[in-house]
Parts: sequence; C-alpha cells; structure tokens
Amino acid sequence: MLPHAAFLDMDGTLVDSEAVYTEAIARFMASKGVELDEHERTFIIGHAWQDIYAELRVEQRLGIDLPTMQAGTISMRGPMREEGLDLRILDGARELVSTLRALDISIMVVSGSCRAELAEAIELLGIGEQLETYFGAEDYPRGKPAPDGYLQAARHLDVEPARCVVFEDSEAGIAAGLAAGMRVVATSAANLPPEDPGHQDQSRADRVVSTLAGIDAAFLRALMQPS
Repeated sequence: MLPHAAFLDMDGTLVDSEAVYTEAIARFMASKGVELDEHERTFIIGHAWQDIYAELRVEQRLGIDLPTMQAGTISMRGPMREEGLDLRILDGARELVSTLRALDISIMVVSGSCRAELAEAIELLGIGEQLETYFGAEDYPRGKPAPDGYLQAARHLDVEPARCVVFEDSEAGIAAGLAAGMRVVATSAANLPPEDPGHQDQSRADRVVSTLAGIDAAFLRALMQPS
C-alpha cells in the first residue's frame, strides 16, 4: 500500500541550505558582538527557529525577541548571495514531488525554518501548486526532535500517522518523524562527511538514500510494509 501523505523537510532535504542559514545566523550574531562556537553552529542544523533562539541564549545575550533575530538573519542573505553563498536545489527534489503527486499522495513541507524562508525555497523549487500547504517554525509549539510539526500536519490532512512517510536529512528530523509514528526516509545528498562536526547520523531512519532521484511507487510500497 502506498502512503496517504508525504511530509517533506526543506533544509538539507529539498535544498542545500543548512550551511547558508547557519552562516547567516552566525554573521548576524557576530554583528551584535557574539561569536558562535562549534557546538552552537552545529546545533542550528535540523532545529527550528524557536529552539535555536533558546539554545543560543539570544534573549540573554542580545535582549531581542525571535522575530527581530529572524529579520536580522535574513538581512545577512543579500551580501552572502553576492559572495555566491545561496540555496541550491538538491538532485531529485522536484522529481520526488512530481512522483508523489502523480501517485495521488498528499504533500506538505514541514520545516524548522520560518515561513518567509520556506516561501523563498518553495518559489525556487517551483512546487507551490503541488503542495497542500507548508508549516514553518511559527506553526507548531516545539521544533524537531519533538514530533509536533509532523503530528499537526497529519491532523491537518486527517490522515493516520502510520500512513505517512517523512523525508528528512537531520538527526533531529529523523527522530521527530519516528516519534510521530511515521516511516522515515533519510537523504544523505547534503550530509557532511563523518569527520565534520555537522555530520548527521541517519542510521535510525527506515531507509537511507543517497539522493531523492529515482524514488518510485515500488520503493514507497516496500517502505510501508509492516516491519
């Protein structure tokens, strides 16, 4: 049986953006006199804005709220684009969305990025008309690895979690999908090498693929078979 719904992470799954967003946050913090250490930069990968804000102790360090931090971070992106640091569509991303739609599987993006960032990436991908909708960090209380975003997406579509598949890249995202009771496919297309501090352990996923290209009905049916 095919899944009834597919929930797609954005950063590191559909677009290669984790390094871009991490650098933008680091540059914003540095502009305010705060240099992020290795642990803090690594934490940004796979986590939602509200959790990054708390982990980096932005309120204590800078005395600003989350929307101000988000706006300041986004303002860093213009100069970064001029340096050639921008989002890149990952192999198979558009193909996967087209395949899911052809199979009549409902699709939502569920991400820890803010909705403004998601709108930019969705426009770049050209997949807006193929999505039911998308959820960003503003749309659920706890970010990944909590299952809140994925469970809320299932409720939105009125589908059972067990009939849903999640496409992810990060440890936090994989944990969130599993905690929601969904099947999880991890893509390693943008994963950093094992020796890099930002490398994501994807071993808990139900399947790990090197790229989203080539995922078809047979793959999805096999994925949804009872364990």
